This record gives sequence, C-alpha cells and structure tokens, in this order.
Amino acid sequence: MKANYTMTVAIIALFAIGTLFAQVVTPTSTESLRLAKALGSICNLAAALLPVVAFVLFILAGVAYAAGNFFGADARAKSVGWAMNMITGAVIAFLLWIIGPVIISGLSGGTIQYSPGQTNCGIPGA
Repeated sequence: MKANYTMTVAIIALFAIGTLFAQVVTPTSTESLRLAKALGSICNLAAALLPVVAFVLFILAGVAYAAGNFFGADARAKSVGWAMNMITGAVIAFLLWIIGPVIISGLSGGTIQYSPGQTNCGIPGA
C-alpha cells in the first residue's frame, strides 16, 4: 500500500515539474510545424477510430451476454464478465474520443483545431 502511494506521489510530482518547463510554441520553424502535423495525425487517428472501436465493443458485449445465456452457469458467468469488460472498454474509448483530441490540441499550442465530438482535427499546413 505504501509503495503504491509513493509511486503515485512521484508520478504526480514529475508531472508537475514537467509542466513548469512546458512552453507554448508557435509553428514558425519547420521542426515545430512537423511536430504539429504529427500531433494532428495522432489527433485524427484518435478522433476517427475511437468511436468505431467503442461501438463495436458495445455490440460485441451484447452478443457475448446473449450467447452466454444459452449455456450453463459457468459459461454464463464468464460471458457476463467478458461483456462487462467490453462495456468498460467502450466507455473508456468514448471518454478518450472526447478528451484525447482536446488534450492533443492543447499540447500543440493551439495550432490544431478540434471541437469535442468531431471525427477529424484541423492540421496546420495540410
């Protein structure tokens, strides 16, 4: 228990120290423009792929739950566990779909334009 608390405090401290050195960089040089394009492609991937993954996980969770009810108690218990895990994964994917591109947009210094719920991000110079 103590080791987990110490590790959590260390990670939070490293994150806090890292934010002290964070700077907003305008894409005036080619290096920062390439970084903005790379972050934009990651943002596009997250914005386009995560809702599809979440939807598929919801469908598969329903199929697993329904299929488990045709078998015995052991198979039913396993299928309910699988279905709950898939639903948890789908909810996390939906949250990442909303929050992830916003964080990437913030890390780019505002050069990537994204509104929550979109399936693409505005990449500079593309």
